[in-house]
Amino acid sequence: MADTAQVATIIEAISNKTLDYALLLAAIGTLTMAFIELIKGLTAFRRHFHRCELTRWMPDHNTRRELLVLAAGGEENAEVLFDQPTERMLGQIQAAANLSLEYPDRYPLVYKFFTQEDARSKIERKSDMTDDSDFWESFATRTMREGFSSNEAQRLKQERDGRTAQQARARLGNLIARRLDMFQNRTQYRWARLNQLISIITGATLTAYALASTNKIDSPKDFIALVLLSLLAGMLAPFAKDVVAAISGLRAKS
Repeated sequence: MADTAQVATIIEAISNKTLDYALLLAAIGTLTMAFIELIKGLTAFRRHFHRCELTRWMPDHNTRRELLVLAAGGEENAEVLFDQPTERMLGQIQAAANLSLEYPDRYPLVYKFFTQEDARSKIERKSDMTDDSDFWESFATRTMREGFSSNEAQRLKQERDGRTAQQARARLGNLIARRLDMFQNRTQYRWARLNQLISIITGATLTAYALASTNKIDSPKDFIALVLLSLLAGMLAPFAKDVVAAISGLRAKS
């Protein structure tokens, strides 16, 4: 029993020390997140990030301008579009892409961008096959301008072409959805990684300031230790709240 009590005492001492460090890291993590959110709110950082991502994805200025007409009502409302969360911004772009699919002759640049097929699929495909984008654009434009013919033979031909065109449209719709999913996943991934990098740097800076204020740096070895501890604290700060909750629950049960 004495050995068991001694082990319990050692574990409790370790948990107390760990809890102290975890509380410090949790405080740093909370301050870091609050500071980052404040900076993002004051500088409109997300707005600039989304604009850069869209420019990288859609480099042609005229195409972006046409997209903004469909998604935001014009370039003058671009800031409102880019300041939204990524999934809400992509919802507006999805609606714009669907509108260009309905009226390819009115919004040719956006339609061409969203319906351009993978180069490899064009190479692997037979040369005598018409692209879905070309076929649907031709059918939609012709139908809008000419309407349906009163001639029975011509009307039957239009109906056959219409069924084929609807199949092409469905394939184009799936292509657009996949392209938008790719853009959304890539944008969210880069946004999360950028936020993570900024949080680590901010947490490490706060930790370095706290350590430098309470400890003397007398040698290069002390400085290296300060830098390493600050970086470690910056990486662990986001997870410190979970550690505090776990240890507090363990102590409450004991």
